This record gives sequence, C-alpha cells and structure tokens, in this order.
Amino acid sequence: MKRALSTLIALCLLGTVQALDLQRVTNMAHPRLILREGDMAAVRRAVLQDAYAAKAHRQIELATEQIIKEPTSERIKQGKRLLSVSREVLRRVSYCAYMYLYSGNISYARRAEQEMLAAARFSDWNPSHFLDVGEMTAALALGYDWLYDVLSEDSRRAIASAIVEKGLNPGLGRRAQSNNWGQVCNAGLAMGAIAIAERNPMLAEEIIAQSIRNFDATRRFYAPDGIYPEGYGYWEYGTWYHILMVESLRSAGIDTAGLDRIPGLLRSAQYMDYMVAPSGRTYNFSDSGGGRNPQMPLLHWFANEMGDNSVLWHERQRMTKRRVRASRDRMLAVAMLFVARCDLTNIPRPTATFWSGDGPVPLIICRDKDSYLAAKGGSPRDSHAHMDGGSFVYEARGVRWAVDLGSQNYYSLEKRGVKLWSRGQDAQRWDVFRLGPVPHNTLTVNGKKHIYNGRVKLLATFNEAERRGGQFDLTSILFDVERAVRTFEMDSHAKACITDEVTASNQTCNIRWTMSTNAKVTILNRREALLEQSGKALRLVVAKGSCPTKISVTENTPPHDYDWENKNSRRVCIDFKVPRTQSRTLRVELQPYTAATRR
Repeated sequence: MKRALSTLIALCLLGTVQALDLQRVTNMAHPRLILREGDMAAVRRAVLQDAYAAKAHRQIELATEQIIKEPTSERIKQGKRLLSVSREVLRRVSYCAYMYLYSGNISYARRAEQEMLAAARFSDWNPSHFLDVGEMTAALALGYDWLYDVLSEDSRRAIASAIVEKGLNPGLGRRAQSNNWGQVCNAGLAMGAIAIAERNPMLAEEIIAQSIRNFDATRRFYAPDGIYPEGYGYWEYGTWYHILMVESLRSAGIDTAGLDRIPGLLRSAQYMDYMVAPSGRTYNFSDSGGGRNPQMPLLHWFANEMGDNSVLWHERQRMTKRRVRASRDRMLAVAMLFVARCDLTNIPRPTATFWSGDGPVPLIICRDKDSYLAAKGGSPRDSHAHMDGGSFVYEARGVRWAVDLGSQNYYSLEKRGVKLWSRGQDAQRWDVFRLGPVPHNTLTVNGKKHIYNGRVKLLATFNEAERRGGQFDLTSILFDVERAVRTFEMDSHAKACITDEVTASNQTCNIRWTMSTNAKVTILNRREALLEQSGKALRLVVAKGSCPTKISVTENTPPHDYDWENKNSRRVCIDFKVPRTQSRTLRVELQPYTAATRR
C-alpha cells in the first residue's frame, strides 16, 4: 500500500503522459534498452566502410576472445569500493552481448550469461558505495535486455531477481545528488527498471519516476556553456550515464523530461574537443588523472544530435595514431551504436582557434596546430576540485611546458587514513600535495593555502588575430590581497603571456608565481630561465616593466609519505613582493625558443 501510494505521487508529479509511457514498457518486447531496430545492421555497414568503426570493432572482438578464456568476476572489494568489479562486469557483459548480436555466435551470449549469473550470486553489490550498485545494475540490465531471447527462463529469473533485490530495492528512496553520482546511480537504476518492467511493473514505475525526478539535480552541470565542473575525466563518466539515461528512456518510449536538451549539454561536446591539446594530452584539472591518451567515442552521439561532425575530427585523428582502449573502455560496445548512427561521409576540421565558457568553472582555451594555452577559474569547494583557481597548462611546438600533475588514486590515500573527502578550509584534503595550491600553476600569498569558499571568475575574453585569451579575478581565493587579476594571452606565434596585477591589503604580500614542468630548467638571471625538453626549448622571461623578482627552481617533492612521487617534475617559481596597500604588476612571457630569440 505504501509503495503504491508513493508511486501514485511520483506519477502525478511527472504528469499523465509520462505515466502512460511508463505503462507501455511492460508490454514491450526486448531489446528495449538503447538498441534500436536496424542498429546492428548499421554497425556491420560501418565496420566495412569506416576505418574508425573497423578499428573499434576489432578491439572489441579481440577483447571478447580474451574474456571468454577468463573466469567470471568475483566479489572482491578494494577498500570501500566494489566499483572496479562492477565496471569489469559491464565491460564483459556488453562486449559479449554486442559480439553475439553482431555475429550470431552463441558462445558470446553464453559467456555473458555466465558473467551475469556470477554477479547475481554476489551477496550484494555494495550499496554503502552506491556507484557500485549503479554500474552493476546497468551491466546486468544491458545483458538481460540485449540477450533476452537466448537466455533460459531460469537465467532470466535469476538475473531479474538480482536486479530487483541488489539494485532496485536498495535504490528506493535515494535522494537526488548534484554530482556525477546523480547521473550514474539514477541512470543505472532506470535501466534496471526498464529491463525488468514486465516482471515487477509497480517497482519499475516507481524507480523510473524517482530516477527522472532525481536527475533534476544534475541539470545545472553543463550550464551555461557546456563546462563540466568536475573536469575532463568526470565529464566522460557522468555524461556517459546521462546519455545512457536519455537513450534508455527514448528506446522504451518514455518522455525524456528534457534531459536531452538541458542548457549546455550539447555544447559540452565542443568543450571536450577543446580540452584535448595538439599533443593528445588533456587539460586535466581537478580529479582528472594524468591527462594522457584520451578516447571519446561518445562524441559520436553528440555529432548526431547536433548535426555537426566537426566535433569528431580530433577524436578520429587521434584514433588513427594509437590502439583503442578496449581493455579499459567499458562503454565501447554501446558507443558502436552511436558511431553507426552518424553520417560519416563528411567530417570537417574545426576552424576556431579559441574557445571560452562561463559557469562554476570558467575556462579559456587557445589552440593551434601545435600550441595550446588553457586556463581555468573555479573554487576549491566544487566537487572533485583542487586548489588550482587561476591555473593553466601550456604547449608549444608539440611539447607541454606547463603541466598539471593531475590527481592521485583515491584508494592509495584512503588506505593510509587520509580524509580525502573532508571539506572546509582546514580539511586534510588540501594537505595532499597534488590537490593543494603549491604545485599548481597559479599564485600563492604569504605561504598560505587558497581560500576554500572563494571562487575565481572570468572577467573578460578576447579573440583577435594577434591576441587571444581571457582575464580572471583571483581576489576571493587569495588571503591578504585587496585585488588580484590574472590575464592570459597567446599570439599567432605561440608566445604566451601571463600578467598578474595585485594590490595588497593592510599587510605586505610575499607572492609566489608557480609553473610546474617536466622540462630541464636553467636559470639565466633574476628575470630569465631556459627550459629544454624533447629537443625543443622555451624562454621564460619576466617582461620589462614588471616589479622586481627572483626566479628559482624546486623539485616537486611531496612532504608526506602518503603522497605519490612526481618523477622528473619541478616547478619554476617567481617571487615578488607587494607592500601593504600598494599594487604591483608581473608579466611573464613564455617564448618558444628559435634562432631569432637566441642571445
């Protein structure tokens, strides 16, 4: 009675059209999750006609042949997480199901069946860390739905019961979450509910209604210009599940409640395209890892939605130069459906050399053939954020000179007792070397950390032939300053300029300008340094008219035994002083080293 009442309330909130759509699901044949009629025929054509599709398909095929030889997954946690197991089950099940649908080889379906039955026998899917449940529910939902016609009734019953008992029931009553959890958990639950709707229609309706309602908390993620606040890596994670939610609702004939048209969602494809530099490395701010070897087949969904294939150009260029990450990309089989739905006959190269966006974490990005300058705003209080407001990365001649060290593996810190997810000004999170302000390419004042509640905002952008860039206000993240404004510029010759204008408050400010690098650094004098890497060189120059400074170099050696090492990593530091209530300007030029600039 209680469940029926809550279902009625949820359906009233969604409207009668939504309720009718949900009722239709129980009468639908399988497959009803994402896969459309004609998709596999389109995939086969794409594999024959398109090099990208052929390469991705071959990697899935090779990976699946290996999966068949491996034992089924076991319930082995890493710390508090079962997440790696859930993700591996999703990879194995989706790859095997895809290969069965592609080839008709029943051995692939049987291996997926074994994997699902093994997961169904787990004692639970670790609801204390609900991401694990979300991904495992998605895994079994896809396999159950895509392979429904070849599963025995006993297997169907066991898998559906596990989806209900270990996925949907623990998810009942979950509150909305305004981070990637909100996308992953709700999408996974909705997929599970759609897959087993005819077996438990009342529960399915309740879960679908709850998931759609809870997705409201994620609508601001991409607004207004497509920037995902948690960074590049988490865009891939959260957005994949966002699109799985949209496509699952569409394929089941359920109104998407506008989730496919939320502000900034489609523009986020351009954001992701520009987040990859000419070197192939990403702008890896926040908890986005080391920034290497990106792969974004999900962009094919966006190209199809937008009718703009230019967002695919860089992705497909990268694909020709390296192997697909089929051993890691658990979504690649689903991505093949999106690849096959695209018209791949015309993929124009993007012509814009500047991109900017506003939002909680505003960005400016200058990108040319072999040069790149990207800078960010934001706040330490954002989800997965670092104390890196006003930081930047820079490439010239195909070399990354200014780097972001990236994040550290969560478990490596948690197992040492680090309170990684603590919040506030004095949280232990900011003692982790890679997360605090010290190694980031920004300013620190009087040796203090950044202000936790501050936020760096974008003041202006400019996009002219000889001057592209933007200006950020760092005032609210820096102690002891009255005003701090940072301006980034890059010209057509790849020279970058970073100008800091700082006014001290009622005490003297000892300010440190920092740039982390993997290059060899030679200090030439108090105002110049030479950086050398990969047979290329760069001059770092404190421009004329700047305040008195001193340049030094220090290794990025972390202070704690729980910190990861940062091999071959150092930072160039420029120290300058701003007397109380006075203002000073520092202009630093990064000049690609050529014969014309040699002294």
